[in-house]
Amino acid sequence: MHELSLALSLLEQIGAVAERERATRVSSVHLRVGRMSGIVRDALLFSWELARADTIAGEAVLVIDDVAVAVWCPRCDAERPVRDGEGLMCVECGTIAPTIVRGRELELTSMEVVS
Repeated sequence: MHELSLALSLLEQIGAVAERERATRVSSVHLRVGRMSGIVRDALLFSWELARADTIAGEAVLVIDDVAVAVWCPRCDAERPVRDGEGLMCVECGTIAPTIVRGRELELTSMEVVS
């Protein structure tokens, strides 16, 4: 379960930012997670609950914003979403579109702290 190591790494980053900002605690953490990131949402939430104990984020809520997959369609010359289970194909014209534009993200976008 790589989600536990991910949660621990995230807490290291949060701790460093909180220390720099002289925060006394972190109340929430916001992530963007792409559907093709390889991260299992429920496993990450479970790991977060375990990892945050006895840290500055001990009571922090983890808020996950799911990012849908989008590809660049060479035929339409535009970014297009994909349908689940249909592969990397343009939803407009059906062309195979192997260039992924969004959906692999794992980003710490914000955190709320108390000073």
